[in-house]
Amino acid sequence: MLKTKGIYADGMVLQQKTTNCIFGIADANAVVSLNWKDKSYSANADSDGNWKIEFESGNAGGPFVMEISSGSETVVFKDVYAGEVWVSSGQSNAQLPMDRMRYSYPKEFELPANNNIRMITVPISWSFEGEQDSVENPVWRCASPQTLGSMAGTSYFFAKKLWEELKVPVGIVNPAQGGSPIASWMSKQSLEELKSTENLKELAVWENPENVKAKQKSLADNQNKWDSLVYESDKGMQESWEKIPYEQIADKWSDVTIPGNITEFTSAGVVWFKKEITLTAEQVFHFNSRKTNLWFGTIVDADRIYVNGVQVGGIAYSYPPRRYVVPAGTLVEGKNTITVRVQKNSKYGSIRFYTEKPYCLFTDDVSLSPVAFRNMEVRASVSPLSFDGDSEMIVLDGNWKMAVGCSVEDCPAGMFFEWVPTALYNSMLAPCFNYAVAGALWYQGESDAGRYNEYQAMLCKMIELWRGKFKYAAKNMPFVVVQLPNWSDGWNENSAAVSSQWASMRQVQKRAVESAGNAGIAVTIDAGEWNDLHPEKKYTTGTRSAMEALRIAYGKDFDPAPQAVNVEQKGQTLVVKFDCGKGALTAFNPEQKDCIQGFSYLYESDGELQVVEAAGKIISDTEVEVPVPEVNGKLKEIRYLWADSPNPVCLYSNKGLPAGPFGFEL
Repeated sequence: MLKTKGIYADGMVLQQKTTNCIFGIADANAVVSLNWKDKSYSANADSDGNWKIEFESGNAGGPFVMEISSGSETVVFKDVYAGEVWVSSGQSNAQLPMDRMRYSYPKEFELPANNNIRMITVPISWSFEGEQDSVENPVWRCASPQTLGSMAGTSYFFAKKLWEELKVPVGIVNPAQGGSPIASWMSKQSLEELKSTENLKELAVWENPENVKAKQKSLADNQNKWDSLVYESDKGMQESWEKIPYEQIADKWSDVTIPGNITEFTSAGVVWFKKEITLTAEQVFHFNSRKTNLWFGTIVDADRIYVNGVQVGGIAYSYPPRRYVVPAGTLVEGKNTITVRVQKNSKYGSIRFYTEKPYCLFTDDVSLSPVAFRNMEVRASVSPLSFDGDSEMIVLDGNWKMAVGCSVEDCPAGMFFEWVPTALYNSMLAPCFNYAVAGALWYQGESDAGRYNEYQAMLCKMIELWRGKFKYAAKNMPFVVVQLPNWSDGWNENSAAVSSQWASMRQVQKRAVESAGNAGIAVTIDAGEWNDLHPEKKYTTGTRSAMEALRIAYGKDFDPAPQAVNVEQKGQTLVVKFDCGKGALTAFNPEQKDCIQGFSYLYESDGELQVVEAAGKIISDTEVEVPVPEVNGKLKEIRYLWADSPNPVCLYSNKGLPAGPFGFEL
C-alpha cells in the first residue's frame, strides 16, 4: 500500500538548502518514516491513508539514497542528488527534444554522461477534474549520449549553463506541450479572477465528461472517414506512382521548382512529385557503404517520400524537418527516382516546400548545416561543412515533375484537449507543486500571439498563481520568460511593419515581466528562423535564459540584454536611452555603428496608419540617436525591430546580447 505521489523517482534532484516535501499513500493511520542523509523524519497517515513528510535537503551533492518505510513496506530511491531545481514549461519550443537538434549540436551527443544535469519530462496528459497529485511512472534522467535526445533542448542548455556557473547539480522539471495556450497552464479560479469569459465558456463545455466522450468519437470518426476518402481517391496510391519510372511521366507531368510554394493546386488533396538522378557505380558504393540521409526541408502538410519505390519516411503534419534514412541497397547505378507524395489538408494556402532549407541526399560523414540559409544566393551554391573524397552529396533543388493524385473536401477540423483551459495545469503542472524548486522558466506565447491584448494580464496572473502553488519555493519565486524570437511563417522578413502580432506579443511579454517583479526576460530576436516555428538555436535560447536566472535568482554578475527605458527629443532627432547593466551598446558589425537599422516610426496620415523606416546612430555607451523623419501626418510611435521576423538585427551589447524590440508612444 505504501506509495509516493508527485514526481519522485530514482535519479531525482532535490532543491538544496531548503525544506522539501515527499508525500503519498499508506495504510490508514499508519506511521510513515523517511531516512535521508542519516536523519529520520516521520508522519502519521490520515484515515484515508494520505501522508506528507517535510524534511531538510541539506547541501548540494550526491548520489544519496532516500528510504521511506511504513510497517513492513519500504520504498527506496537511489542515485538522488541535491542541487538547484527549475521548472521549465511552455509550448513546443519548451518541449522540443535534443534529438531534433542532433545535427546542430553533434558534439553534445559525444560528451560523457553528466550526473550533474538531470531532467524529468512530465508525460503529456490532460484533465478537467481539478488538480491532480501524481504523474504516471515518473522518470528522471541524467544527460548522457543515450538519454540526451529525449531532453528538451532549451532546458538542457539552460541547465548546462547553471551547472557551469553554480558548480552544483541542476535538475529540470519539464512539463510542456506543443501548441498549448497560456490558459491551459492556469487554474479555473485564476481564470475566474481574470473574468476570462471565453476561456471559462470553453472549459464549461469540456468539464462534462459526456461532451468529451462524444467529441472524441466524432473527431475519430470524421478523421477516419476523411483519411479513407483521401486514400481511395488518390490515383497515385491506387496506381503505385512511387514505382513508375521517371521516363514514363516526364512528358505527362508538369514542371515545378522545389523548394518553393506550389500555387497551382488550390484544393485539399494529394499531389505527387518526382525527380530523377543518375549515379555512378562509385557513388552508389559510397552511399551503400555508409548511412545515407535524405533531407527534404519542411513541407506543408504531410508527406511520404520514396526512393526507387521504397518508402524512406513520412510525417503527418507540417512542422518537423524531413530527415530520413535511405536503406542500404536502395540506390543503384544509373537512374534513380525520388518520389514525394504530399497531402494538403485545406484548400487555403499552397503546398509549401520551405525555402532556405537543405534538400539533399548525402552520406552521414558529410557535415551539413540543418538551419536556414540566409538567402537564395547562398542556396545556389550549397556546400557541406565538411566533405572528404569518399563522401557523397546530391543537391535535390531545381526542376521536378508534378501530378495531382486527387482533390477532396477539406480535412475536418480537429482539436486537442490539451489546449483547453486548465487541462495541462491540472494534469501536468499540479503534480509538481509539492516539489521544491528554485524558479521557473517560461517559453510560450506563439499560440497566443493573436490575443496579445489579453496576454499581459494572463501572464502576470499565471506568475502569481505559480508562485502561490509551488509552496516549497521562495514566496517571490524567480521567473524567466523567453521573449518570442523572429518568425514569419516562411513568407517574408522585414524590419518594420504597421502591425505585427509577434512584435506586439514581445512588448507585452516585456511589460508582464516588469510588472511581476523578480523576473527576467531572455531576448531571442536573433535566435529564431523566419521560416521555421521550431528554430534549432536552442543553445542561444537556453544559455541566455540561464544568464537571466543567474542574474535575478543568484545575484551573479550577468548583464541583461539592452532595453530601451526612455526617449527624448533633441532637435530633429530622438535619443533612445538603453539600460545595458554594466555593458555598453555596440553594433553587430562595428562598421554599422553609425547606421543601426531596424528603427521605424508609426504615423497617421489621412486617418490611415503608415510606417517609415529609419537608421540610428550610437552616440554613447547607452544611447542611440534616431533622426525624426518628415512625414505627411502625425508621428505616433518610435519602434525598434517591429515586425514578426525583423531583419537585420544590428544593435547589441558588448556582452553579445541583442537589444530588445520596443515601441514607444510619442
